[in-house]
Amino acid sequence: MNIQRFVWVVMTLLFGVVGALGGFLLGRYYVDVVLPRVVGPAPGAIGTGVPFVLALGLCVVGARFGLFFADRVILGGLRRMSQLSAADRVLGIAGALLGLLFGVLITVPLNTAALNTPGMIGVKFCVLLIASAVGMAMLGGMRSEMLRVFPQLEEEKIAQSHGARPKFLDTNIIIDGRLADLCKTGFIEGPIYVPTFVLEEVQHIADSSDAIRRARGRRGLDVLNAMKELTEPQMVNGQPVLVPVVHVLGDFPNSVNKIHAVDSKLVALAREREGVIITNDFNLNKVAELQGVRVLNLNELAQAIKPVVLPGEEMQISLVKEGKEPTQGVGYLDDGTMVVVTDAAQHIGETCAVIISTVYQTVAGKMIFAELKDKEVTKPSMRGSGDDLFGDSGGSNNNNRGERGGRYGDDYGNRSGGGMRRKSRT
Repeated sequence: MNIQRFVWVVMTLLFGVVGALGGFLLGRYYVDVVLPRVVGPAPGAIGTGVPFVLALGLCVVGARFGLFFADRVILGGLRRMSQLSAADRVLGIAGALLGLLFGVLITVPLNTAALNTPGMIGVKFCVLLIASAVGMAMLGGMRSEMLRVFPQLEEEKIAQSHGARPKFLDTNIIIDGRLADLCKTGFIEGPIYVPTFVLEEVQHIADSSDAIRRARGRRGLDVLNAMKELTEPQMVNGQPVLVPVVHVLGDFPNSVNKIHAVDSKLVALAREREGVIITNDFNLNKVAELQGVRVLNLNELAQAIKPVVLPGEEMQISLVKEGKEPTQGVGYLDDGTMVVVTDAAQHIGETCAVIISTVYQTVAGKMIFAELKDKEVTKPSMRGSGDDLFGDSGGSNNNNRGERGGRYGDDYGNRSGGGMRRKSRT
């Protein structure tokens, strides 16, 4: 039994017994004093039943108040005290003790038989409370002097102030599968808690009749098993000790237990423990932020760490398919960003060097347009019908022309002269 459950049980029993005893005494006072003055002596049934009814009713009221007192006052005070530095705790306890000592000295003259009335007992109690508060306030003002005498208390305060806040996982981030690898990198520090109601929901998904949901649930359980093996070093009694990063949390405040919805219960738990929720659920993110709970969204992290691409940069891209235009080739970056390369349809299936030309940011994401770095532009040349189109005949055409010229007596090397001669003959 941990300290939280122990405090609940003790306070419930204590206030329940006090309520029952107070109800019984109030019932006896009503039957023995008040009722005879109004209607005369009470019958035996009323004289016996009224005290027990009041005792039972005030017992229930006292037990309920004990739960509230334990949850809000005692456990809340312990949580706030655990967040204080060692110097603040030492000064607070010392101030309270000194205040009580002076309060006892002040109330000594009141400890006479004539002053031992219920009213004076209440006055003494108030004097002790005021003296304790004054002592805590006075020593609290000596904090700087205390830290100069004991500087190691300030070092512990700095270490605690930089300590990681508790983090709580929801169902979606567990079955997502990326959190285990992220924890291994050390970017997310512990402690990380998996509430039992979240674990039960993951198990329910793993037992689903739907094949896809069942696979996702089992993947979530595998992720939790992998994360349970992760450890991180912490200082315990001045010695480095490896402690688990992930813990299964099964004890919750009463204000959390009465909530049935898993997401609402998780938000209430994080708000009660002043922790952080890790999720990739957009709706849960907004609901938690509206209630003042900090959220770490893994999708926002993935969007933030995407590489920044600027026009004019060069990169290697693998073209996998055609674009909307027949001449376009499409590839993808490692983060899934689509890159459209113009005049690259003939290079599909290859890895090409491209130069970024335009970057568009849309609601759906980022789109990049690029061009091939070594793009060859072939300009068609204007050739005559008698030119050597393939370059493989050498001077054979000229030789043939010379032979024809010798055979027919015309100079084919000068077409204009031949034309003049034909014209003069006509």
